[in-house]
Amino acid sequence: MFSKKAVNPYDFLSHAPTSQTIRNRIGVIRNHFEFNEKLNLDDRRQLLVRIENSDHEVEREHYEIELHFHEHFFERVHRVSTLLIIYSLLENLMAKICNDKSQKKYQVNSQIDGYGILSFKTYLEKQFDINFSDQKIEKHWSKIKTLNKLRNALAHSEGDLEQYGHFSVEQCTKLKKTIGSTKGLSLYSNTIMITEKYVIDSLDAVEKFLLAIK
Repeated sequence: MFSKKAVNPYDFLSHAPTSQTIRNRIGVIRNHFEFNEKLNLDDRRQLLVRIENSDHEVEREHYEIELHFHEHFFERVHRVSTLLIIYSLLENLMAKICNDKSQKKYQVNSQIDGYGILSFKTYLEKQFDINFSDQKIEKHWSKIKTLNKLRNALAHSEGDLEQYGHFSVEQCTKLKKTIGSTKGLSLYSNTIMITEKYVIDSLDAVEKFLLAIK
């Protein structure tokens, strides 16, 4: 049991946005994601072996359907949910970074017009002269802007661009172009598909970005 006066060393959820806190928060998500990706890969390999060794057409077709469901539902749900939590973490820690900087410089809580990564960007630029065009920041911010567009479609329509088009035709058109030019993203019919590497790259971009602006 921890003393009521002692700091809980495992409570990094409420800690100030230090470099170590950022690494801890991202590290937990990364470890969980990679662990589940390995389980998914093992399941897929077993299905492929069953397909290869099956002597009966009906049985083989059953395993092929199961593999299709595995790839297009189980893996996709896992990757979509990870991207959404990454974005949520990004938004939360950017807000904390703004507030932490404001407390240190002005001894008051941050006064931000709106809420979201674009509002936080404007605040950091105006109040603390953080240059988002700097190479150390821009290369990660560029990936985060793509993640921002992706997150909106995933959150509002589960990545179904036909439905997302009803929400915003303009945003949907732009997102289709972004998907076409972004490695690790693709469309299956009208649904966004995501590779394991894209999720890992997003984790890395968010971590390095937050460490650069904190």
